[in-house]
Amino acid sequence: MTFLKWEDYAIIAVAVIMSLGVGLYVSLKGRKHKTTSEYLLGSGQMTAIPVAISLVVSYESGIAMLGVPAEVYMYGMQWYWSNIGFFFADLLNRHLLVPTLKRLEVTSIFEYLELRFKSHGIRMFATVLSILSGLNYLGTVLFVPAATLEEVAGIPDWVSIVGVMVVVVIYTYIGGFQAVVWSDVIQAILMYVGISILLIKGTIDAGGVAATWTSFNDKGRMNLFNFDPDPTLRQSFWSLVVGSTISGLGVPLAQVAFLRIKATPTVKSAKRMYLYTAFAFLITNLISAAEGVVLFAYYNAKGCDPLESKEVDNPNQLIANMVVAIFKNTPCLPGLYLAAIFSASLSTMSSTLNGLSTLFWEDIVKPHTKSMSNRKSTIITQLSVLVFGAIGVVIAFLVSGIEDPIVQIFPTTSSCLKGAITGIFLLGLFCPRANSLGAIVSGCMSCALVGWLSIGRYVNGVSSVNTKLEPASMENCIFPNVSLITNTNMSSYIISTSNMSTFASSQPPDITTSSGPEGVNIFYAISYKWLRTIGILTVLIAGSLISRLRKPDAVDKSLTVPVGDLLCSCIPKSFRRKYCCGSQYHSSTQDDISLDDIQLDHVKTSNGQ
Repeated sequence: MTFLKWEDYAIIAVAVIMSLGVGLYVSLKGRKHKTTSEYLLGSGQMTAIPVAISLVVSYESGIAMLGVPAEVYMYGMQWYWSNIGFFFADLLNRHLLVPTLKRLEVTSIFEYLELRFKSHGIRMFATVLSILSGLNYLGTVLFVPAATLEEVAGIPDWVSIVGVMVVVVIYTYIGGFQAVVWSDVIQAILMYVGISILLIKGTIDAGGVAATWTSFNDKGRMNLFNFDPDPTLRQSFWSLVVGSTISGLGVPLAQVAFLRIKATPTVKSAKRMYLYTAFAFLITNLISAAEGVVLFAYYNAKGCDPLESKEVDNPNQLIANMVVAIFKNTPCLPGLYLAAIFSASLSTMSSTLNGLSTLFWEDIVKPHTKSMSNRKSTIITQLSVLVFGAIGVVIAFLVSGIEDPIVQIFPTTSSCLKGAITGIFLLGLFCPRANSLGAIVSGCMSCALVGWLSIGRYVNGVSSVNTKLEPASMENCIFPNVSLITNTNMSSYIISTSNMSTFASSQPPDITTSSGPEGVNIFYAISYKWLRTIGILTVLIAGSLISRLRKPDAVDKSLTVPVGDLLCSCIPKSFRRKYCCGSQYHSSTQDDISLDDIQLDHVKTSNGQ
């Protein structure tokens, strides 16, 4: 299938050239004074708005443009509750974690673990897990534009996968962190423009705003209020809100987010940036969910569900299939939307690659080699971008064989890694008595437990309990060469002709719920939304208990977060200090304090003054 015209390819090319141009400009501008630190972190004086935009598009990539609409199309608006949970987590992160992270005088966030637990082994353990998780995410996001181009232009997925990765590697390689941030800003604009044109044209073709909403609601997809606590339900209020709130505490603890916190000049600006990000996440995902509403209403009005009719095999290609239909005779708009998908994916991949190269240099190479020149260290960092890009290509091919909505693929495949990493960080930040023994043992326990649940799910073909929603209308579907078929359950029949068969009448199937799992499959059926939470809580609970087997180490208070003081100030201080991780550290947090003052403070504290 090839429906793109030359002007569409031209628009895509312009979007790619803009990204490459930013990388080249930043590289040439800073060539004379760029150190390895500047390549990885930028100047550390960037303003809040571009950094916030960069952080948003680092996570809200092509997954938001393709995966979220597919999720809403298949399972309804219930998914959006998870964004409420993440918003709560973002507000907590801004208050609890961002000030402490900003004050850290480190380049890699995993340096914190070595300082906190006085163990190089824990730092290396968490670094390896993070690199594996980052590569998994890189490959998952890389699959998004490939799936789209295969659907709309007939371009083999391997060509798209390799081609997109080459582009993102080039401008990450030559420009470093600042190129990534400013490219993210341009790509964010394109992403929002692309989503907007799809919403407008799709709503018109679906019959207007009222018809779109009625169609979506009448088919049972406004399923927001499911308070069943059963953990094997694919999604419920509890797994989406509570699970996402706990999982969301790990967002600023990823290298990608940490780099952006460090890119701002003061604690106050970092907190402002993170607040912008919290609201931007909420709005962006709402717009992406609206794409799913329009997507369903369009096919319901068209009278043929593409999944039921097998017009589309992979739900992640639903949006691409709709683009083919609504923009086929509209000049330039198909190219503009595809440019938006490319831009969204490029921004995420560039941020991930930059974060991976930082981890590789700061945690793998630098601690284990002799001091070297800036030129040599920068070359090593750039070469790591090439290697990680190649590995990402391999993972993208593996992901392409999974037929779940893409918003489910990454949480399921990465929870055993991300849960342990987040748990170890929170253990160090929130539990002053925690030590290296508790951290390493509980981290391994978390990986093993959640890894067993995740792998067992796919190996045994187990799915979570899920309410089957009524599909879009099938009355106008066309099926080549199908003989007369009757179906008493659906009271429908197909009339055959020489080359086609059409549903002449159809009644919607009953909404049913899949039967529950039994035996050990109950564990494998636990919702993907609970997996990371299980990993985090395993580390926090087991780590706290195991740490008590050994005498607590002396801990620098600047490396812990006084949760009791910050959240429970009305409770007596003696109780907070003992039971609520309270301390007198940061009793007055000055948001506008400069980095020089923070460094001087840290030196005085270290000298006992």
